[in-house]
Amino acid sequence: MEDKRLKREIQDLKITVRIGHNGIKESVITEIIDQLNSRGLIKIKANKGVLDASSRKIFWTDLAKKTESKLVNQIGNVAVFMKK
Repeated sequence: MEDKRLKREIQDLKITVRIGHNGIKESVITEIIDQLNSRGLIKIKANKGVLDASSRKIFWTDLAKKTESKLVNQIGNVAVFMKK
């Protein structure tokens, strides 16, 4: 049951952080941490051309480590993170 609820919540979740061509700056990491603390679950999108298919998983996993969060779901340029 918990998985169905989480999947529904992820599907309804709006993107609140976008990663542009400037990449991840300290201010973006701080914003992600703040949002995780207030919401618990956030959706992040990397703009087209920022990530290639071979580096996406590594990028999202590294971002989870930097923000001390858990990577819940990742499809293409969109990832969902949960506060640990």
